[in-house]
Parts: sequence; structure tokens; C-alpha cells
Amino acid sequence: MRYFLGLDIGSVNAKSVLIDENACIVHLDIERITTGPRAAVISLLSRLSEKVKLDEIVSAGVSGSGKGVIPQELNWIEYSSPLAIISGLLNSHPHAKTIVQIGGQSSLVIELEDGLKKPWKVSSNPLCAAGTGRFLEQQAYRLGISLEDFSRIALGTEGTAPRIAARCSVFAKTDLIHLQQKGAPVESILSALSDSVARMVASFKKGAFEAPVYLVGGVAANDAVLKSLSEAVSGRNGDRAEVLVPEGYLHIEAQGLALLARESGRQSKVTVLQGEDARQRYFVMPKLERVSQHDGWKPPRIDKPLIGYLGVDVGSTSTKAVILDETGKAVIAKNYLMTAGRPLDAVKEVFRNLWEQVGDNVTIAGAGVTGSGRYLVGSFIGADLIKNEITAQTRSAEDLDPEADIIEIGGQDSKLVIKRNGVVVDYQMNKACAAGTGSFIDELAEMLDVSVKDGQFANLAFQAPHTIDLGSRCAAFMGQAVAFAQQEGVPIEIITASLANSIAHNYLSKVVEMRKLGEKVILTGAVFYNDAVVSAFQQALEGKKLIVPEHKEVTGAIGAALLAKEEIRFSRDSKFKGFRMVAEEDYTVKTFTCNRCDNNCTISLLEVLDEPPTFYGSRCDLYDSTVSHEKKTTALDDREGLLFKNYQEQSRVGKDDSRLQTPDSRLLVGIP
Repeated sequence: MRYFLGLDIGSVNAKSVLIDENACIVHLDIERITTGPRAAVISLLSRLSEKVKLDEIVSAGVSGSGKGVIPQELNWIEYSSPLAIISGLLNSHPHAKTIVQIGGQSSLVIELEDGLKKPWKVSSNPLCAAGTGRFLEQQAYRLGISLEDFSRIALGTEGTAPRIAARCSVFAKTDLIHLQQKGAPVESILSALSDSVARMVASFKKGAFEAPVYLVGGVAANDAVLKSLSEAVSGRNGDRAEVLVPEGYLHIEAQGLALLARESGRQSKVTVLQGEDARQRYFVMPKLERVSQHDGWKPPRIDKPLIGYLGVDVGSTSTKAVILDETGKAVIAKNYLMTAGRPLDAVKEVFRNLWEQVGDNVTIAGAGVTGSGRYLVGSFIGADLIKNEITAQTRSAEDLDPEADIIEIGGQDSKLVIKRNGVVVDYQMNKACAAGTGSFIDELAEMLDVSVKDGQFANLAFQAPHTIDLGSRCAAFMGQAVAFAQQEGVPIEIITASLANSIAHNYLSKVVEMRKLGEKVILTGAVFYNDAVVSAFQQALEGKKLIVPEHKEVTGAIGAALLAKEEIRFSRDSKFKGFRMVAEEDYTVKTFTCNRCDNNCTISLLEVLDEPPTFYGSRCDLYDSTVSHEKKTTALDDREGLLFKNYQEQSRVGKDDSRLQTPDSRLLVGIP
């Protein structure tokens, strides 16, 4: 008997399918990849050798990220995953038009016109865990739910599920925490996660999904995701569409490989591989050198009335506030709390803490607000000025060094400001990815059971004799790199030091990119309390002078306070409501869903008695950019008015003409 083998070696599982001369499946198998792909392949081939004689296997095809473990001398045929998936599905479903594949670390949308006879189109996710099986696996683990129970529980939700943006899996953790804090039931959260994956995958393709649509890959076992994907496709197509799951969905790619090998006419040798996975070879880099920073700041004693300026920075992960003295040179008080998805409650708590620090001894002459929640909070506290984060960070940095560029790393975003001769000439923000942000370190430190806040992470990192290159990519995938490093016996000291390097390299590759930094750079953001991260940036930016401010975690708030101080010179009194009034103010919040894009953000409408409504919650500026949704006048509107609307003839048409132009008359204007 002649047999043909297909081996799909993915990032999470390895799958095998053996077919006979008639293309009938003789054997199929799966092995979880834990210690490395080679070990998984050895297990699969060992079990296969118990079923058939391996020398009866005429030809073999292989695909996937781990296909390199098959020695070239065995003459296996390497195929691309899309080709193998198409071949496997068309064998049993020849009329398929669209194939959606969701695996452990990848997802694809394949558009077919006429099977394999015409070119097909493949759309895939970037190097990001969003929209993959690992995304679901990580979130289920955080909720204490097994993957086996995930679907059953998610399908039990009643009503409309909350929205979790189809984005970075590390950021999704923040959304989960916020939903849990609001008391959302676990079934609603799981349903929201299913919707998130479906929306992410559906976003790969523009336009309608031509039916029939098939879902393959490990995630096809999740009925909740299947339901969400069917709804997403229906919404895209404009009518009800059902996504189908073929029999043997998990092994479709491996089956396609076996079929392709059968048609190739190429001879392969199949044998159980010998030995263990080759030990991971890491690129060894220099150790991190310990750096020194400012000693802990102590607030000054306030024993007489003072004039001060307030700055508030409301971010997605933390809320910061600072009070500067009348000169704007010294910090009188500051406070830093986690936003926890409730920016107004966070601001109220921060104001209570500031009130306890300064009492009635400080009169606020001006208040400024910045951060992603600036419009919401600005309206709520009576701010005199509202500015974006780039402007606030730039103003704060001017008093440190007006010539220096600015690197700011927050919990879920990071920014770059490049200056020349004291003028901003370029700026950049990170994409919707945790790589190169504070969440990157927090997520991986949690995996290592190491604390970042008390300095344990940095202390371990500085004990490392050298660092290794763990890569610079999605934090969710970096978790696998860390796990493999632990399996290889890499000490935790080296892993922590290497992760500090990764955040620096991530930032430089994804935010700075090809831009040229100046000779002096200011590092701001709470991430730089981690001395190991500062050291990693110093190493990566060798030869440049790095400035780490004393109040690095509140520089945005300081900038807002300084801008408010400058703004208030042109007005009489501050509109600031006062710490006590804000801390005790009542408000109501209503929500609705914005359907302008695939994120489907849940927008909140803030209502305070006798004040105009405020919108917040979008991940763009569609709602956050203004309290009013009335159309703003632009320069183009002014031009149109000057050209076509506002001309009025104020004099007689002619000396002997008694006709006067009426106020409503218009001249005709010709533009050559």
C-alpha cells in the first residue's frame, strides 16, 4: 500500500494526516507543542509508525512555522499554509468561495474565485495576537475558564454583550478588568471576547464575504466565535449569512498537504526524527549597567496661604494630578491613581487626596487638563484649558531642556516628540499595540511572578551577567518566547534584563522607526521608574544624553498646569470648581455604541446638572474631540463665505442708476 503524509507544524499544535492512494484518510493525529516543535513531530511520527510502515509513505508535505525541523535530506515538500488550506477544503467542499482560518497565533481570510484554477487573495493579521486562538486562551485563563467551557458559557449570555475592542490582547486585559469592576457577568464578557475576535478577523477583508464561507482551524471548535463570526459576516453582507464548519476542520491544512504530496509525484523519506530539539541559540548582548535616579520626592510643608496651578492628566490606565506653586517651578502636591475604567471616579479620588494634602491653604488660579479623557474631565472639573498630550508633554519638557527630544511611555501608549532649535518638527505615537509600553513589562513580569513596582524586576535585571535577544514583537507572543527561554534554563535575571532591552528595542523600532533623534533626550512616564528600562534605553541610545525628570510620572500634568498658568493671564478668574465640589459632585452616565468602524466603541454620555453633555469612550477623536457635535467653522468655510455669501453691494450700481442693492443681494463671483 502506498501512503501520503501531510504535517502541519504550527506555533501551538502539530497536526498530521495520512491518506492512501484513493485520497482516503487513514490516520490523523495532533500533538501540543510544549518543549519545541521537534519533540512534537517525533511524538506524531512515533505514533504513526505504530499504525503503518513508514517506508510505505511515498511522499510527504509540510507547512507551518515549525517546518524547518524536517531535515532537507528527507526531501519533504514545503507548501504555503494558504495553498494547503485551500487544497484540503476544496477536496470535500469544491464550491467554497471564502475560507476563514483562525489558528493559535495566526488568522487568514482567503478569497477564491474558481478554486485553484485562478489566483486567490489572502488577507492576514499582522504580528499580533488579536483575532487568534492565543487571544481567547489568554483571556479565558485570566477569567479562570477552561477553553472547553468557554463556548458553552458564552452562548448563555442574555441581552447585548458589552464591547471589547478588536485590538491588542494585552489591552483587552484592561477592558476585562473594567468590565469585572462594573459587575458584568462572566458569560457577557466571554461573549464580548468572541465578538472581538470575529470583528478583528472580519476586518481583514473589505466588502462582502462571498458565500459559502467556511471556518477552519482550532478556533472553529468554539461555537460562540462561530456565532459571532456569522453575525459579523451577515452585517458585512447586508443579509443573513451562515459561516460553515467542515468536518475535520482542525486537520484541513494537514489534509491539503497530503493531497498536494500525492499529486506532486515527488519521492520523500519518512522516518522518526532522532534527538531532542536543538537548544535555542540566543544572540548574547552586553549586561545592563545600573543607573542612578533622583531620591524619593517629599512634598513641602504648607503653613501659609499659597497661589497654585493645577494640572490633570487622565490616561487610559492612570490618572495623575499635580499642583505647582505660583512661579510654576516647584511641585506643591501630586497624586497618581489607576483610572480603572472610571475616569470621573478616579479624578474625584485624586482630588480628595490633594485636598487632604493642601486643604484651604492653596488657591487654584488656573487648571489645565490633558490625556485621553481630557474633554470629559475638563468639563467635569471646570478646566480653564484643555490640551492634547503632545502639547502638554512638550511644554513640561521646555523647562527641563528646550532643545531635547521627548520619549514618553505610558501604560497603553507611547509618544515621541522631535525638536530642532526648540521647535517641534515631528511627533509620533505607537499603534494599537502593547509592544513598547508599560503594559508590555507588566504583562511579562506577571508571567514571571516578579514585581515591577517595588524594584524587584530592576534588581534582578542588574544581576544578569549579560542579556539575550528575546525579540521585539507582540507582548502576547513574547510570552511564548519567555516560556521557551525558561525551558532552556535561562536564569530569571537574564530574562528580566532582556525584557527591559525588548521594550527599548520595541519603542525604537515601532515609534522612532527611521527618525533621527537629537543629542539630548528626555525620558518621561512612570515606566522610567524602572531603572532597568532606563539602562536599556541608555544602552540602545549610546552617546546621547538621557534626562529622567524627578516627577517623570506626572510630566503631562505638569505641562497642563504650566499651560493653564500661561492661559489664565488673558482671563480674569479661573473656572475651576474646587477640589471639594468636584469630589462631591453627582453625575449620570448613559452609553451607546458607535458603529463607524469595526471597533464598535461603547460611548458614554456624561450629564451633570445645568451643564452641557460630554461624550467619551471612543478610541478615536470622533466623540472625544469636542463637547458639542455642531459643525465647527473651518478655514474652507471662511473662504466659501468670502467668495460666495458675504458680498453686499453698498453703493449705487451706477451714477445715474437709482436702483440700490438690497441687503439680500449677492454679487456673482467668477473664478478662472
